[in-house]
Amino acid sequence: MNILITGGAGFIGSHLAEELLARGDKVVVLDDLSTGRFENIRHLEGNKHFSLVAGSILEEELTEELIKGSDMVYHLAAAVGVKYVVDDPLKSIHINVLGTENVLRSCARWMRKVFVASTSEVYGKGNGAPFNEDDDLLMGPTPSLRWSYACSKALDEYMALAYFKKYRLPVVIGRFFNTCGPR
Repeated sequence: MNILITGGAGFIGSHLAEELLARGDKVVVLDDLSTGRFENIRHLEGNKHFSLVAGSILEEELTEELIKGSDMVYHLAAAVGVKYVVDDPLKSIHINVLGTENVLRSCARWMRKVFVASTSEVYGKGNGAPFNEDDDLLMGPTPSLRWSYACSKALDEYMALAYFKKYRLPVVIGRFFNTCGPR
């Protein structure tokens, strides 16, 4: 399969790229390297089935072209990190919401299966562990810009589900909690 990973130079994306290559897939990573690191994927550069495209999911034509040439998309690209989000909440909202809209629109146009990465942050202030995907969301107040990340990722989920409802776009949403490991 031809796989596109947005945000593939990040922690999760780089490990996913390794696994997909190991099973014989061709992998294209789209990453602007703002939070992902080239060092995470440097060791993949010699693989003839791997390529890195330095660019952003906000670049509509680039995103469209890469999705058109893929069989499936793992959409992991996002503005991440508390400092990043608090320092420039508008930029992080644009990346998370408008970038995801670009990805979903192109996936719907070419009917590409898409995995959308979300976050446990969408549970907000909920403390009823274990969490359930049908739990109500309880966010903090809007003046606390920290919550803009959680809200933008929740909106990504709503958009993905709306694309499924309107276009029957095959979409899967995963809410990541804290991740750890090498790199």
